[in-house]
Amino acid sequence: MTHMPEKKPTLQDDLKRLEEIVRALEAEDLDLDKAITLFEEGVKRLRTAREQLGAVEQRVQKVLEQAGGDLTLTDLDAE
Repeated sequence: MTHMPEKKPTLQDDLKRLEEIVRALEAEDLDLDKAITLFEEGVKRLRTAREQLGAVEQRVQKVLEQAGGDLTLTDLDAE
């Protein structure tokens, strides 16, 4: 039997799982051990999603610079 390498989750996979984790943590019938486990997974997935977004942002910036376009950085969190 051949062992296939695990597929790295996509940004969409991480965001979908984060939504599921939030819903589960908001449920009132969740025991403490399960809640901590879900919280740890959520932190890990959030970190991965931020890294992926940072990489995409750098790629977009590079493409714009190579295209000779004017690059204007906007803080999206400020909106």
